[in-house]
Amino acid sequence: MPPPTPLSRRPQATAFSIEDLLDRVRRGEVRVPEFQRRLRWKANDVRDLLDSVYRGYPIGTLLFWKREAPATVLHFGPVKIDAPQTAQALWAVDGQQRITALTGVLLHPPLEGDAAHDDFALYFDLEQEEFVRLARRATPPPYWLPMNRVLDSEQLLDWLDRYPGRADNPHHTRAAMKLGKAIREYQAPAYIVETDDQEVLRVIFGRLNSAGKPLTRAEVFNALHGTRNEEQPSDLQALSENLRELGFGTIEEEWLLKSVLAVRGLDINKDFKQQFQGEGSMPETLRQTEQALRAAIVFLKRDAGIPHVLLLPHKLLLVPLARFFHLHPQPSPRSRELLSRWFWRVIANLFFKTLRLTSIRNDLQSIGPDEEKTLQELLTFLHPPGMYRADLHIRLDTFKLTTFRTKVEANALLSFQPRDLRSGQLLDVPALLEREGAAALPHILPSARILSKTSSPDWSITFYSQDTLANRLIHPPVADPPLYSLLRSALSMAPEVLQSHAVPPGAIDALHHKDFTSFVELRGDLLTDHIRRFLDSRARWEAADHGSLRSMIVSDEED
Repeated sequence: MPPPTPLSRRPQATAFSIEDLLDRVRRGEVRVPEFQRRLRWKANDVRDLLDSVYRGYPIGTLLFWKREAPATVLHFGPVKIDAPQTAQALWAVDGQQRITALTGVLLHPPLEGDAAHDDFALYFDLEQEEFVRLARRATPPPYWLPMNRVLDSEQLLDWLDRYPGRADNPHHTRAAMKLGKAIREYQAPAYIVETDDQEVLRVIFGRLNSAGKPLTRAEVFNALHGTRNEEQPSDLQALSENLRELGFGTIEEEWLLKSVLAVRGLDINKDFKQQFQGEGSMPETLRQTEQALRAAIVFLKRDAGIPHVLLLPHKLLLVPLARFFHLHPQPSPRSRELLSRWFWRVIANLFFKTLRLTSIRNDLQSIGPDEEKTLQELLTFLHPPGMYRADLHIRLDTFKLTTFRTKVEANALLSFQPRDLRSGQLLDVPALLEREGAAALPHILPSARILSKTSSPDWSITFYSQDTLANRLIHPPVADPPLYSLLRSALSMAPEVLQSHAVPPGAIDALHHKDFTSFVELRGDLLTDHIRRFLDSRARWEAADHGSLRSMIVSDEED
């Protein structure tokens, strides 16, 4: 593997005063690459940076790449800048978090309304000489100096002239002047690199990306291998946006990166930087990954019955599917059926804890160029997890749509094909999940928080307190009448509406008698039995797993 190319011109070592640096930001000369624009610092990080500047502590070295930049609108936290085209822009390769924090605090718009409480709204307590933030619905004391008045000496003097306690507290004036001088004159060391070789920048960035707040693997991938031209998808963020067109929701970049590695046939657990070293940008791999994931999403929705990524029990399952559909973009109908069985058999074994997630990673080794052989190898090591053994009793977990078990339970509930309790029409579940998220599975009986705010006589009897799937419906949230009232009127509904929400008749009787505990227990019994049958029907353990008829034909030459 060839070593990185040396720089033809040594980086310019310099230092920017905060005043000079932010003046360049105002003029649109300082730019932030697309792959870095999502700020990961929190309010405490911002405050600590300003405190370090005030006290003269080191804040790290900035790294800029000097090159051309188009006219655009720049955003640094709450600060928006109309930047003109320039041939001498300084692109922040390392230091985006620090530059955004300094800009967001010192060039912050007026601290009014909601703007007075964002992560960049900072004051300096002239009495205690420390940085402070304003609590919600609070008014700052007169001796709290807004930090957006500090960078410009004229604005600082104007604020002091208006400060009502200046005459009685001369030490406040001294503290304000000391602060302004410390902020404006602080020198931030920087390197400026001039090169046309993007690979050199990738190497430099890769060696410096751990400075400040560590970046995620996906962010580092975007930095090192994203493209700056019009090739699409240009990086993992663009890939995620492209896949949203399928109505499956947003797939996090972490799982997209693992899918990229799987498509390339690489180890998804090892450092991608070493595995991709010397590869440069990889638009073709990103395109291949997008094609494979599009096919995988269609498979999940059509064949496996997963309507939205929110109900995908574990996103790691996307990775072997991406590998499979990369190698086999148009599998036969029989292969799609066997792949669906593998998918649900893995889920069933994970649900009953007779399989570990590491087995999914191991399955990647079985996915090869022979479609029929791949599926037989995937299915070989999966066996029924004793689904009828007494010690594998199903109980409904506390409802939390971020957990594996709740997602499996929600898919079982979805198989009843829920209908709108008001109109009786089948619900568009993917659209509902995309619009409402976890709120697409609202409580039937009010939660403790809701109960505490209602004076309805319906709740004179204690409500059922356990939050499980037995107290949830797949339904658009409704306020008036509430869901339990709609269910009470179930006798006037068509039978299929009630059945579509897994509500047995006895549970409706309990609801009419305000026996809420019995209502939830009866529905819970129905659901626990159904989950077992649901997993069994999707996994199809009893079915023969032979390949297609074509694979079973033995040619004369093989006799």
